[in-house]
Amino acid sequence: MKRVVMTTFLLLCALAAPLPGSAQSASEHVNWGRWSFDYEVRDNTGLALRQVTYDGELVLGKASMPVLRVKYVKERVWWNPFTWFGSRADSGRCGPFQDRLRWQDLVPIVNCADNKVCVESSTLNGIKWLELGIYARIGEYHIYQSWHFSEDGELRPVVQSRGLSCNTDHVHHPYWRFDFDINGNGMDQVFVRDDGAPDKGWGPGWTKYTNERNDVKHPSTHRTWFVRDQLTGHGVWVLPGDGYAPLKDDGERDSFADHDVAIRRAKPDEDVPWVFGARGQLGYDEDNQGVQEQDVVLWYIAHLPHMAALGPTKWLTLGPTLKVHR
Repeated sequence: MKRVVMTTFLLLCALAAPLPGSAQSASEHVNWGRWSFDYEVRDNTGLALRQVTYDGELVLGKASMPVLRVKYVKERVWWNPFTWFGSRADSGRCGPFQDRLRWQDLVPIVNCADNKVCVESSTLNGIKWLELGIYARIGEYHIYQSWHFSEDGELRPVVQSRGLSCNTDHVHHPYWRFDFDINGNGMDQVFVRDDGAPDKGWGPGWTKYTNERNDVKHPSTHRTWFVRDQLTGHGVWVLPGDGYAPLKDDGERDSFADHDVAIRRAKPDEDVPWVFGARGQLGYDEDNQGVQEQDVVLWYIAHLPHMAALGPTKWLTLGPTLKVHR
């Protein structure tokens, strides 16, 4: 899969001039193999998917990436006058930023039938893959956001980024929002599994979430998450990504983005563009509502480190893996 992600995009990343008078959004339907879904670019949430089904059964009501929060080692802050002076090039002080991918930020991609939303298929190790991607320019940043579908039930959200607003180390934190609606009946359950954990009634290692909460990765116990329909037992694994070279994983949380997963009950008024600003942590859990046998949203946050020494042209790539389970 790493080869699919990198090779396909790099073959397509030559740029064309912006098209005058082009539409301000896109929405299309795709049937591919065992998958069926709609995609769209609107509302500042990047390339989003809706009504995702596999083998005719609903898996996701919506999947999107509302924001990439960016934290530089050095930044300008209102309470410290020392940070106010000097150009970005001289001081190295930038951000923080909240990058939200909009239609007007997209750059046309040559050698691609749809130009701004690229849909390409490929085969790797005998498995067919479908890739949907958009290429955005925000200031000095080049961002490629994509979704990768395999014929055997994997869905991989991926972000690639390069560019330096300041010549200083920084971290990009993409926030993916997965509104699960497995089998379409609003009876979702969310579990977390750790190797070696005790049996809490669901089998060794398994814990069921009862209320909204934030959680973190735990590599030593191979922590994974599982969202399933209570009636059928059908579900989706959410697996931390292994990273794409030179990265080895989805990065480490920090005080700026202090968790890796968030479980929320789905609400229409929370399916909106990012409202928490560049410095704001993910909210929506103030009332700590129950999530047992409910329509559930799982947020996945990755942490992409960009060392300034790598320069502005080095692409870095990460993202989790979702696997359909029947």
